[in-house]
Amino acid sequence: MAKNKSDINYEFDPVKREIQGKEAEKIIWTTKSLEKAVEALNEGLPLKANPFVGKVTQLLKPDLVYRRTTEEIEDYIKCKQDPVYFAEKCFLMTPEGLQQCKMRDYQKDYLYHLKANRFSILLAARQSGKTLSLMTNVTIKICKNDNRFVKMLKKYYYYINNNDYIITLPLFELYNILCNKSLLWKIKYNIYKLLLWLEKKDKK
Repeated sequence: MAKNKSDINYEFDPVKREIQGKEAEKIIWTTKSLEKAVEALNEGLPLKANPFVGKVTQLLKPDLVYRRTTEEIEDYIKCKQDPVYFAEKCFLMTPEGLQQCKMRDYQKDYLYHLKANRFSILLAARQSGKTLSLMTNVTIKICKNDNRFVKMLKKYYYYINNNDYIITLPLFELYNILCNKSLLWKIKYNIYKLLLWLEKKDKK
C-alpha cells in the first residue's frame, strides 16, 4: 500500500546533530524514528531526546507525542476488532528467548467466545496462565509528596517527569504499600524480597 503524504510529512531524526544551529522544537515520534533511536543507542551515539526509560529500549516514557501511519492505524483497528489477530501479534518470553505467540484452535475458540459473550464463567486449571506473578516489575507515576513511595526511590529505578516520579518496582512492593498487611503477607513479603535479592545476585 502506498504511503499517504501525511504519513511521511514529518519524521523526527533522534540522533543528536546540529541542524542549522537549532534543534527540533517539537518532537513527533514515529516507528521509524524510534527504530533510529535504538540503532543510535546501539552504536553509542547521543540522542537529542531519549524516548526510552533509561537505556531500556523496550519501555517508552509516558506522554510521548506519537504519530501513526495509515497502515499502523488500520492494524490497530484490526487488533481491536479481532482478539486472535491481536494475540498472535504478541511475543512471549520463553527459555529460548522472545517468540511470537501461536495459538491453538481451542484457544482461538475461547477468545471468540469471550468476545461474543462478555459475562462468561470458566472453570479452568490454575496452570492455564491467568495468574499474575508478584515478582513482575511495574512502572507507576507517583507524586513527590507521597511518602509511601518516596522511601522506595533509593532501592529501585526512577526518573522525574514534571513534578512526578516515574518508578519501576516489583509488584509485591506495590501490593505491600497499598494493601493491608497480615502476618501471612509479611512472611510472603520477606520471601519475595529474598527471591529478588537472589535473582539480582545471580545476574552479577
